[in-house]
Amino acid sequence: MRLSPRLALPLAAALAAVAAPAAAGIDCAKAANRNEQAICADPLLRQRDGELDAAYAAARKASDYRGELKKDQQAWLRERDRCDGQVRCLRMAYVGRLTELKPAAVSGKFDWSGEWTRSDGTATLSLKPVGEDRYELELQASSGANTGLLSGRARKAGDSEMTFKGQGDNARCELTFHRFHRQIQIEQQHTGSDCGAGVGVFFSGRYLPGLPAAVATTHWTLLDLGVVLKPEDDARLRALVGEDYDALVERMDVTDTRADAELKAQVTSGYVRGVAVTMRALLIQADDGRQWAAVRGEDKRGHAELRYYSSDPAWTGKLPAALDAWADGYQEQVPVRAMSAGGRVLAQP
Repeated sequence: MRLSPRLALPLAAALAAVAAPAAAGIDCAKAANRNEQAICADPLLRQRDGELDAAYAAARKASDYRGELKKDQQAWLRERDRCDGQVRCLRMAYVGRLTELKPAAVSGKFDWSGEWTRSDGTATLSLKPVGEDRYELELQASSGANTGLLSGRARKAGDSEMTFKGQGDNARCELTFHRFHRQIQIEQQHTGSDCGAGVGVFFSGRYLPGLPAAVATTHWTLLDLGVVLKPEDDARLRALVGEDYDALVERMDVTDTRADAELKAQVTSGYVRGVAVTMRALLIQADDGRQWAAVRGEDKRGHAELRYYSSDPAWTGKLPAALDAWADGYQEQVPVRAMSAGGRVLAQP
């Protein structure tokens, strides 16, 4: 998917910073900063913090590089603290780190050569030795419908680092590869376009050993993305939209959230980068628990439609103004199918 698989702080700099406790396991009675207070105030984050504590302990047992893993965990904790109490940021940070600590991602001996997959599943790396200190590389990454492909040769700079400098049209492209225990961290020095990639596509991030089919990469939910805050609200939404839940998650690639005074609700619109018209969705969550959702998709015949859901019987046959305005904003005339009212068509272009 989707948003940056790692937060912005370069790990090379983070590892040089002042040491922090290696495990999570926050004592909420002693929560001392905005992050810890936010975690302790959020039941899901408290659960994730406990899961991370257990995952780190298991990873320590599975890893052949326990000292390096400890430093990596310390660096992640400092990255987490940059969330500054923002629940969405914290939830995404925890889910990403849980992926990185799975036994298959930390066990075994490190070797630069082989196939690698970024922890969010949106990029792959192939490295093949072509000499004593050089490797042929191929990087593929995506962001929504936009893609990037980069190939060339990287050169080792010691046992724990490699560098890549682009040629020709990619002359401004510079990548640094850092070895962290069993994994690779790529830092990209310039924009994706400097490396020949599409808008929003980048190659930086944490890469785990193996191809996507063998790597348990992050599987996002609306809770993990911070779009829905309470598990009980997420459960109600799943019951409301059924199979379209995954479509909602997929379309929350780029999001915007605003308040709606009419419904006393939060309105979150989302789309997939590069295909905003055909891959978009809207979610409205009222303070009293009512929910509305719309997913732009296709019917069984492959024709475009807007599938509309409402948990409030008073709204199953009509559109809230916020949803109507959102639909009109794309200037695409597609039928609106009221899924909570038997699937009947409310509006036909």
